[in-house]
Amino acid sequence: MSRVRICRFAVAVATIVIANAGPAIAQSGSHPRVEISANVGGSTGATFKESESFPSYNETATLTANHAVKTAVAFDVGGAVRIVPRFWVGVQYAMANATPSAAVTAQIPHPLLFNAPRTVSATVRNLAHHEHDAHVDLWYVVPVGALEVQAMAGPTFFSLTQDFVTTMAVNETYPFDTATFSGATTARASGTALGFNAGVDISRQLTSHAAVGALVRYSRADVKFDRQTVKAGGLEAGGGVRVRFSMQKRRRGAKPPVRAK
Repeated sequence: MSRVRICRFAVAVATIVIANAGPAIAQSGSHPRVEISANVGGSTGATFKESESFPSYNETATLTANHAVKTAVAFDVGGAVRIVPRFWVGVQYAMANATPSAAVTAQIPHPLLFNAPRTVSATVRNLAHHEHDAHVDLWYVVPVGALEVQAMAGPTFFSLTQDFVTTMAVNETYPFDTATFSGATTARASGTALGFNAGVDISRQLTSHAAVGALVRYSRADVKFDRQTVKAGGLEAGGGVRVRFSMQKRRRGAKPPVRAK
């Protein structure tokens, strides 16, 4: 599932939920409510180890890259509809773009001696790790004093773009017993996966339609590439605004109440 398809999926789910939840709520006798939310915060991913090989001097060079974690600025927008008292269904589209570094160690063959590799280490920076995800959740909402606590969980559709370190170039001079890092070649790949998420949102109503809140969510999936399996998701924390309104429907044939004179 591509990033564009995930966006379309999130919009489609939100549209279906909002379009069909009203009748279900009306039948339950409760007052329907809709929430539109937007958050900004930080997100952390997971480390992973990459292994590569490439030809060098008629032998095979090998390298390992330990990709580090870097906190990224995360954004999400979404909507939810109450289907029965205390239970909501929602969908959120989230994105986080990070450029962490990787500690790379390579075994580079000797140009004159067979089976006499040189060890070269370096740090490769600004490797892309871009996530675009769609969270589809069931919420359970509990009022706690002036606050509203929402526990949520459900599947997540992940779309991940990742840079991999594929080869290393070195500087070397005669007698070539040592080598130093000159540069690295990277390759960018994209993949998708189905995972899960769970979190808590705590909000406080400011007006009849507006609220502010804080969100903590954990999500995870294993995205498989040709070279590597990379863990997507992680811990997200942020805050933002919530806009809430009612969708109460009048029954067919029902007349508006007559005010007493």
